[in-house]
Amino acid sequence: MNDEKYFTFANPEIPGNSGFYTDNFNDCPDNVKFEAKAKFEDKIMVWCAISEAGVSRPYVGRVRGQAVDANVYTQNCLPKLLNFINLYHANDEIMFWPDLASCHYTHATRQWLEANHIPFVPREDNPPNVLQARPIESFWALLTRKIYDNGWEAQNQDQLRRRIYQKVREVDLEACQALMRQLRTKLRRIREHGPLSLLIISFKAYIILSIVVINSFNKTFLNHSIVHSILFRKL
Repeated sequence: MNDEKYFTFANPEIPGNSGFYTDNFNDCPDNVKFEAKAKFEDKIMVWCAISEAGVSRPYVGRVRGQAVDANVYTQNCLPKLLNFINLYHANDEIMFWPDLASCHYTHATRQWLEANHIPFVPREDNPPNVLQARPIESFWALLTRKIYDNGWEAQNQDQLRRRIYQKVREVDLEACQALMRQLRTKLRRIREHGPLSLLIISFKAYIILSIVVINSFNKTFLNHSIVHSILFRKL
């Protein structure tokens, strides 16, 4: 599967990245108390693919507009996907699972995937906004935490890009592989018992997951609430 995520210079949603401390609010300068926010902030788009083999080489690029378009996707992202497949899955039977971003299902994108013999999940079989089945969302949550750790902020786009490349290399490979190894089991459970069945995990699984998170991700907990689900026809 693949996905894109957009990173801004700072992330106020991360604890420690917003707010300020003062013992005299009235004497605090206005530029500290009030921070202007642009309607469309400068941001960097990061794309990557993930499988049981790990994480592909990312594409890290500047964004023009509010979403990646088909040209950027087919020219910069999909070639990295093809290299990743050829390197780790040349002899495997695979199914490529994008999300429902518009650029993932344009005519140009579908033509590119078909020309390179990459089978993909049809749009009509790819329902949105169902929980617990896309491990790449957990990868993004972990990467975000690493990038903005301790209130880190970028001063410019080049600094943010360097930080992203650095932190992608620091993400634990074995933990990413473990996330993907659980995928088929999750999809079968959804098919048999519905998507809400994934909200129930055994105590043993919870303990194992906690150990992996604490040891491998610097005490960053996996975010299971921002994922899609899909039922593969071949599973």
